[in-house]
Amino acid sequence: MARRFTVEGAVVLYQAPLSLIVVVLAVTSPVLRPGLMSNRTFELGFSMILLLLALTVVVPWRELPRGSLLIVPILDFVAIAMVRNGALEKQPALGVLVIFPVLWLMRSSLPTWAALALTFLGSLLVTAWPVMTTFDPSLVQTYLGVLLLPIVMLCIAVTVRVMNLNARARELEIERKDRELNELLRAAIDRERVLTAILNTVDVGLTAVDAQGNTTLTNRQQELFNRLSAGNGDDDRAHVFGVDRVTPLPTDRRPIYRALTGETFADQLIWVGEGHAQRALSTAARPIKDADGGIAGALIACSDVTELVEAVSAKDVFISNISHEFHAPLTSVLGYLELVLEDEHQLPPHLKGYVDVAGRNAERVLHLVADLLSTAGDRVRVHPRPVDLSALIEMSVRSNRLRAKKNGVKLRTEATSPLWTLIDPVRISQVLDNLLSNAIKYSPDGGLVSIRAEETESAISLHVEDRGMGMTEQEAQQVFSRFYRTPGARRAHIDGSGLGLAITKSIVESHGGYIECVSSPGKGSRFTVTLPVNGEVSHMSQGSMEESV
Repeated sequence: MARRFTVEGAVVLYQAPLSLIVVVLAVTSPVLRPGLMSNRTFELGFSMILLLLALTVVVPWRELPRGSLLIVPILDFVAIAMVRNGALEKQPALGVLVIFPVLWLMRSSLPTWAALALTFLGSLLVTAWPVMTTFDPSLVQTYLGVLLLPIVMLCIAVTVRVMNLNARARELEIERKDRELNELLRAAIDRERVLTAILNTVDVGLTAVDAQGNTTLTNRQQELFNRLSAGNGDDDRAHVFGVDRVTPLPTDRRPIYRALTGETFADQLIWVGEGHAQRALSTAARPIKDADGGIAGALIACSDVTELVEAVSAKDVFISNISHEFHAPLTSVLGYLELVLEDEHQLPPHLKGYVDVAGRNAERVLHLVADLLSTAGDRVRVHPRPVDLSALIEMSVRSNRLRAKKNGVKLRTEATSPLWTLIDPVRISQVLDNLLSNAIKYSPDGGLVSIRAEETESAISLHVEDRGMGMTEQEAQQVFSRFYRTPGARRAHIDGSGLGLAITKSIVESHGGYIECVSSPGKGSRFTVTLPVNGEVSHMSQGSMEESV
C-alpha cells in the first residue's frame, strides 16, 4: 500500500504511530502517571519526537539524497531512550517503542547487515541509557539484562526482513506476470485487428456460430449477404432459395443447420435475395468441436459465384444451340454420302475411299454433337423400366470384346444373373459402354478389366476396374468435369473429347445414383456406380424427367 503514497507521505506515516503513542502518554499522564511531564528527560524526548514528526512533514525528502530520511528512525532511538529513562519509574515498559524505528529500518533499502547493526545498537542505547554514566560491578546482572531488548528486536528485525524479502519477491513475481498479461493482451488485440482487417478484405463471406447457432464472428462481406437474404424488411422470411432460385430452402438444408449437425461439406449452391438483386452463393462449412469431441459451433464460408453460374448457364445454352445447328446439316451430309455410296457403278473406285473417309469423319462429328447435346443440361431424360442389368453387362462386354482383343486386354465379368432393377436400358448401356471403352483405351499395355455387379437391399453397385495407366487423386476428382482430359492421356495421344464421363455421371445422377472413381498412377482405376433399386429409382427417374432439358 505504501507504493501508492509519495515519499513525504510515507515518511509521515512511518513516524505518526510513535508520535501518537507518546502524545497519548503525555495527555493521560496527569491522571494515570502524575508528575511524568515534569521530568526533564521525558519532556526532552517527547519534544524531540514531535520535532521529528514536524520534520517529516515540512522537509522535501524527495529532493534530498537517497537514504537521508533514515536519520529520522536513528534519532527516534535517542528520543525513545530519553522518554523511557524519564518514565522508568512510572512506565518502565516504554522500551518496546523501539519496534517503530526497527520496522522502519528493516523496510528501508539499507543492506541487511547495516539495518541489523542499527537495530541492535539503537535498542541497546534505549536499555543501556540509565547505566551509561556509572559502572557498579555489583550490578553485572542488571547490565546483562539490558541485552534482552536488543536481542528480541534483533530477532524481530530478522523476521521482518525475511517477510519483507518474501513479500518483495511475490510483488516482483506479480509485476512480472502483470507485464506478461499486458503483453499477451496487447498481442491478442493486435492479432484481432489483423484478423478483422483480413476478414474484411477477402471477398468471401465468413460466419462463426456457437452450438446454439448464435453468430460469434462475421465479416463485412457476409453482412452484405445477410442483408440480401433479409429482403426489404416487410416480412420475417429469409429469402434463401435452392438451385431453381424459386423454392425456399428448408431450414434443415441450410448451411448453418447442416454444419451444427456435424456435416462437413463444400460447394452447396444456394440463392439469396429476390429479383435482379438475387445472388448465387457457393457455401462450405465445417463444425468446430470441443475437447470432448462435441459440437461447439461451426464455421461457414460463402462465395459469390453468380457470374460463374450465369457463365456456365450461357455456355450450356450456347452448346445446346450450336449442337442443334450442327445436327441437321451433318445428318444431311451423311444421307447424301450414303446415296453416293449406293451408286457404286457410277462412282470411280479411287473416289469410293474418299467418300468412306468423309462419311467416317462426318459420323465422328455427329457423335460429338450428340455428346454435346447430352451434356448441355444438368440432367438427361431417362425412361426407366424393369431390366435385367446382368444382360446389359453381357451385351456391353460382347460389343467391346473386339476392341479389347486389339489392345491385349482380357475382360472378366462377375454378376448375379438375373439382376432385375428399374432403369433406362439405353442410358445404362451407354454408361457401361463408356466405362468399358475407357478402361480398355487407358490400358495401352493390356491387362485385365473386370466388371462386377452386386446387389444390397437398397442399392445396386457396379464396379469397372482396370490395371492401366491410372491417375493421381487430384485428376480423379476432376475426371467427371466436361472436356477434362488427364495430362497422361494427352501425352499418350489417346483419342477423346473429355465428355464421356461427364455424360456417364449425368445419366447415373438422373437415375438417383452416384458414381465414384478411385485411381493410382500406374496401378489402374476403379469406377463404382451405385444405383437405388426399384421404387426409389422410379421416384428419382420421374423427378429427373421433369427437370431434364
